Amino acid sequence: MPPEKSIGQILSHAKKSAKERNWETAISHYQSVLARFPGNKRARQELNALKPNALPDLLKDAQASQNSGAWADAEHDLSIAAALAPDMPEIGLSLALCQLEMGKAAAALQAADQVLARRPGHPDALNAKGGALREMSRGAEAEACFLAALKTRASDPQTLNNLGILARAQGNIPLAVDYHRKAIALRPADKTLHHNLALSTSYSATEPHLEEMRALYAKSDQSDPATAPLCFALFKALDELDEREEAFSVLKKGNALTRKKLGYDFQKDAVPYALSKVLFKSPPEPVEEDTGLRPLLVTGLPRSGTTLVERILARAEGTQPCGELTVVQIAVGQLLRNLMQRTHKELTPEDIASLRTEVLNGYGDYSDGSPFLIDKMPLNFRWIGYVLAAVPEAKVLHVSRDPMAVAWSLYRYSLAGNGNAFIYDPSDIARFMALHRDLMTFWDEQFPGRIINLDYAQLVSDPEGVTKDLAQKSGLVWTKDWLTPERASNQVLTASSEQVRKPIYRGSDDGWRRYEAQLSDLSQALSSAGIL
Repeated sequence: MPPEKSIGQILSHAKKSAKERNWETAISHYQSVLARFPGNKRARQELNALKPNALPDLLKDAQASQNSGAWADAEHDLSIAAALAPDMPEIGLSLALCQLEMGKAAAALQAADQVLARRPGHPDALNAKGGALREMSRGAEAEACFLAALKTRASDPQTLNNLGILARAQGNIPLAVDYHRKAIALRPADKTLHHNLALSTSYSATEPHLEEMRALYAKSDQSDPATAPLCFALFKALDELDEREEAFSVLKKGNALTRKKLGYDFQKDAVPYALSKVLFKSPPEPVEEDTGLRPLLVTGLPRSGTTLVERILARAEGTQPCGELTVVQIAVGQLLRNLMQRTHKELTPEDIASLRTEVLNGYGDYSDGSPFLIDKMPLNFRWIGYVLAAVPEAKVLHVSRDPMAVAWSLYRYSLAGNGNAFIYDPSDIARFMALHRDLMTFWDEQFPGRIINLDYAQLVSDPEGVTKDLAQKSGLVWTKDWLTPERASNQVLTASSEQVRKPIYRGSDDGWRRYEAQLSDLSQALSSAGIL
């Protein structure tokens, strides 16, 4: 074992790293000295002297990474900057917001708390903390944060918007409408606020919000992607009034604008799928341990019924519904990035053990101690093999649904998350659905009997029979409560918020037929891809 470096040597290395503008290493060296000797004046002075040069570099790099969608790189730079300047709340807030964008709610909560420890009552930090708590399904705590922020800054549309989103997720539609209307009164040209109000509004011919949106749309730049949220809001209103031609026209415009903004590249989805097939030609040996936690992963295409299944499972004893978590996505993403830097592209036992640790630690950030944690991130279907290898005690459910019903539902909603960028064009939807079908075939072949396949049409036709079978396969105890998912108390942040608060019903798979004439491009794309 090499001898431990002296303080002088560490400080010399730190100074050398600073001259090379290797800020991360320099800061790490100085902080290691201060952790052992808090009173070391040289380390403190030289660390402080880094700020004028290091902070602009780090923040510039973080901004560039955010602009290009490289959120992990942005988080890295912002973390270093926040450690270097903990007294600057705007940096800690930028870090928290970056982590929220990445779906790392637990990390964002910690970053927001660090700001609040130095600046108690800071309204933006309270909003960031509330946003993290909302994503962690801790609704009462989130509401307390938003209300505290509102006390400090009563006329803040962002805080009102956050309260409206939370109220809708909790099923309190009148309260959601009230908050969103107040936010719009303060910022009437904000198209996202109008979209959020539309999600909570039932439209009739006398509803004034439709005319407000039409007036705003008429004076908006209809080539600007920022107009897209208003298009989706207008579609919802016009659809409910059965003005189908105008409704579909603005929907098509909203999808085109969003696709333009996101610049979706199908190959970015196809490459990791192809890599997974190579890595799992011979599935690695699963880790044989047991922590007592039983993750239940509800997967499938978005809009395939995963929220309904989560609500059904939430009625079982010992389950904790957590909504759509990014735990698996982040852990597998890091594993694949590390793998691509190696000469030999193959999974090792150490990779699987490390992945297990990352996934279970990630779920631990959300767990309330219940034995069954439900993660209903649909796009986790991409990583089923990784989960079954690293966390074999997990149960993976895959929901399938009529492809035309799914495709139409994808096209008609604007869904959050970078993983949903494929939904704004018929050809992209078809290619992605074909990719999903092929990958699920592969997972079923590689892990026979390990995936619980659930058909949405069968579920709504025979809920008792299907849910009893689901209970047996998932290790849960069935009761008649399973047949009343509308009574589940968990919040719903997805587009299904209102639908899943109704009793199980049939007929939703035929909703697309109202627009059958307008959907010829979509049906043709699905047929060409072999989906129909």
